Amino acid sequence: MIRALGPEDLEAFIQIRSDSLCISPESFGSEPRTPEAFDRIATRKDLEAKNERNFILGYFQGEKLKGIIGFIQPERDKVRHRAFIWGVFVYPEYRGQGIGRALMESTLERAKGIEGLVKVVLSVTYSAEAAKRLYESFGFKTYGLERDAMRWNGKALDELFMEWYKPE
Repeated sequence: MIRALGPEDLEAFIQIRSDSLCISPESFGSEPRTPEAFDRIATRKDLEAKNERNFILGYFQGEKLKGIIGFIQPERDKVRHRAFIWGVFVYPEYRGQGIGRALMESTLERAKGIEGLVKVVLSVTYSAEAAKRLYESFGFKTYGLERDAMRWNGKALDELFMEWYKPE
C-alpha cells in the first residue's frame, strides 16, 4: 500500500531515512547519520506540514515501510511551475519487486493533478544504472551532468539531472 506519510509515521520515516543515508551514502547529498541524530521536533513539524504539493509517499507492506519518495513544489511564483523529487529509496532486499516503480507512478499521478505545474526534476548519481533506467522508463530526460558533484570516501561522484514534463 502506498500512502502519504504524516506525523504518525515519524519513527518509521526517521528509520528509513537514516538507513537510506547509511546504506547508500553515495546516492544522497546528506551525511549518513543514526536515527538518534535526527531532530524529532523539526521532523515532526515537517511531516505535519505536508500537503498535495509537498509530500513524502511511503510503500508499506503491513506495518513495514519498505520505500519512500519525496516531492516538493516551491511556493515562489517564478519557480512554481516545477517541482522536485528527492530522497527516493527502497531497501535493498525489496528492490526488483516494483516498489520504486509504484512510488514513482503514484508521485507522477499526483503531479499531473497540480495546477500550474509544468515539469518535475530530479538528480541521480551517474553510476546508479537501475535508478536511471527507472526514471527514463517514465519519460525523464537528461538535461545536465555535474562532474565531481559529491565526494564519498575519496571517490568523485558525478550527478545526472533529469526532467519530466507533465502531459498537456
